[in-house]
Amino acid sequence: MKISSVEFIPVSVPFAAPFHPAWMPDTTVTAREGTLIKVNTDDGVTGYGWQNSSGAEIKVVGESNYFRKKITGLELSEFEKVVKILSNLPVRMYGVEVGMWDAFGKSLGQPIYKLLGGTVQKKVSAYASTAEMKRPEEQARDALMYWNMGFHGIKIRSHHEKMEDDLAVIRAIRDSVPPEMRIMVDANQASPTSGPVWSYERALKTARELEKLDVTWLEEPLYHEAHEDQIRLCSEVDILIAGAEDEQGFFRFKDLLSRGCFDLVQPDVATSGGILQLRKVAIVSESMNRIMVPHSFDTGISLASALQVAGASPNAPYVEYAMDLPALDLGHEPLLKTPIEVKDGHVEVPSQPGLGIEIDEQVVEKCRV
Repeated sequence: MKISSVEFIPVSVPFAAPFHPAWMPDTTVTAREGTLIKVNTDDGVTGYGWQNSSGAEIKVVGESNYFRKKITGLELSEFEKVVKILSNLPVRMYGVEVGMWDAFGKSLGQPIYKLLGGTVQKKVSAYASTAEMKRPEEQARDALMYWNMGFHGIKIRSHHEKMEDDLAVIRAIRDSVPPEMRIMVDANQASPTSGPVWSYERALKTARELEKLDVTWLEEPLYHEAHEDQIRLCSEVDILIAGAEDEQGFFRFKDLLSRGCFDLVQPDVATSGGILQLRKVAIVSESMNRIMVPHSFDTGISLASALQVAGASPNAPYVEYAMDLPALDLGHEPLLKTPIEVKDGHVEVPSQPGLGIEIDEQVVEKCRV
């Protein structure tokens, strides 16, 4: 089975309500914008991928003569060759590799996790990954609501100027939810575009205070190239230090883990190299007794991809599920014909062939830019 063509479809999928992400202060976002990727084969099978971008640069590069000549005609199973080609493009387009896996699984009648090594877990613990800045009492109310909806974990953004204001939110949540609910904190410092830029001292003090509040991990507390400070922080605190969603390739992750920069890495399927690269990152992490939790904030396609990798990875205990009502509910986004549901704290790994999801083509046409 060979790749006959690759389509790049810029789409703008409306949110259910206006969205105000913490990393874009004073900005209202009304739609999820990106590029839906369709990998078509000579046997008539189509696989889907996603690239989180405005679409223009992805479409231009993807429809260039260079890309078409390199990709068209390759065997659907030539993932390594395609990743090398994609790694040399001026923009990241690993959603193409995801689409290949989706088509490959469909052609064999198997879900991707079985092709990656078999069943390790059929369901994965899901945490509600929130994004907006709200008052402590509002965050506490939402956290309890998500617990009642079936989530057993929640991630909160820390973007206040004063550390005490960040901690007040976590204390309010801790007081409102059952002790079994896990709390994660994301400072978004890897490429900060808003809020205070944390010094090492701020990160250290915050991490020690979060330990007292039984927070599971602190994500991106420092700029992603501040490796020496990352190593110091990991060695000086007991709370897990997480990050690396913007890193690319398993060699990079191997280096970061070997140096002790992270306790927990969060590669993104569309940014870090595709599904096979994520599986490699999981293996490298497992060899060092570290945790791998895929970043999957973008679409239901990203969530399904993360679940497929987690299904074959014994050191991937969590999946990120973007949830910030009324705007965000990743598993129920319009592109998916069938929702990805959370039940009793977990999400089942889709067991249908490929990614295990079905894209609503009518919605795609409606949202096409």
